Amino acid sequence: MLARTFRRISAAADLLRPSTFFRTLARVDQLADTTRDLATALEKVQIRTEQLLTIHQLDVEQRAALDHLPRILDVDRISRHVTDAVERSHLYSDPFPYVVVDRWLPQDVYDSLILGLPPAIFFADREERRHQLMVPLPMAPAYSLRVWRFVAEEIVGRILHGALNEKFHDVVHDYVRTFIPALPPGADLTLSPSDGRILLRRPGYVIEPHRDPKWGFVTALVYLARKGDNEAYGTQLYRLRADGHAPDAKPFYVDQKRCELARAVPFRANTMLAFLNSAGAHGASIPADAQPPNLERYVYQFRLGPDKQTIKHLLSLMPEDGRPLWAGAKSDKAYERIA
Repeated sequence: MLARTFRRISAAADLLRPSTFFRTLARVDQLADTTRDLATALEKVQIRTEQLLTIHQLDVEQRAALDHLPRILDVDRISRHVTDAVERSHLYSDPFPYVVVDRWLPQDVYDSLILGLPPAIFFADREERRHQLMVPLPMAPAYSLRVWRFVAEEIVGRILHGALNEKFHDVVHDYVRTFIPALPPGADLTLSPSDGRILLRRPGYVIEPHRDPKWGFVTALVYLARKGDNEAYGTQLYRLRADGHAPDAKPFYVDQKRCELARAVPFRANTMLAFLNSAGAHGASIPADAQPPNLERYVYQFRLGPDKQTIKHLLSLMPEDGRPLWAGAKSDKAYERIA
C-alpha cells in the first residue's frame, strides 16, 4: 500500500518537472491539431456525400427537363434575342459607361438558367465570403452542367462576346486613349470573355466600393433572381471625388467618404448590368438582418478584356511613366475567348 502511494506521488512529481511538462503540452497540442484535421476532413466528406446524393436526386427529377433542353437552347433564336436586347439598351455615361439590359434572354432560356442553378450545397466547401463556382461547373447535376456549359460556350463565348464588343467599342477606345494617347486609329481592341462564375451571397455580405482588376475592361453581372425574390440588394454605382486612374492593376478599393451614389441597379430577374471598368466605383451589400434569414442572392459574373498578345502590345505603347500602373503579376493575364 505504501509502495503504491509512493509510486503515485513520484509520478505526479515527474509531471511537474519542466521537461516532462512541456513534452506533455506538445503531445496535447499535437492531439488537438490532429482532432481539428480529422473534423475538417470529416466535414468535407459529409459535404461531398450530400453533393453526390443531390446529384442523384436531381438527375432523376430533371430527366424530362433535360430532354427538352435542345429545343430551348436554340442558338440562332437566342442570338437574335440577345443581340437585339443589347443593341436597344441605353449606354449611360455617368458615373462611367454602362448598360442595364432588361429581358436580355428569352424567358424560357432564363427559366432554364434558374432551374440549373446548383443547389447551395455545391458552394459549401468554399469560404463563406467567397461562395462561388467557376463556369463551366466542375461538378453538378446533369441539367446544371448542360445549361451552364451552354452559357459559357455559346451565350457568353459567342453571342454576348460580339454584342458587348459592339456596344462598348467607342467608349473602350476613348478609355484606352486616356492612358495611351498614341493609340493608332483603328486599333483592334476586341475583348474576350473570362472569369465566368456564379456567386452566392447571403445576409451580412459586403463588398466595399471598388474597381475590378484593370485588364478586365468590361464587367458584366447577370442577376439570377428566382420566383419570390424581391429586387433589393442589387449593385450600387458611385461617382468618386478626386477621381483618377487606379494605382495599380489589382482591384482598387476606395474610401466610402469619396463616394457619391449615382444609381442603385435593382436585383431584377432576367437583367444584365455591364459596365466599363474605367472610373468611379461599384459595390454591393446585404444587411445582416435581411429577411428571411436564409435569403440567397445568385449572380453570374464575367469580364471582357484584351487577350495576352494585345496586353503586351498595349504595354509597349504606354508612356514609360504610366506603365507601372498596369504592369505586374497580372499584366500577362490572358482573356481568351471561350469556345
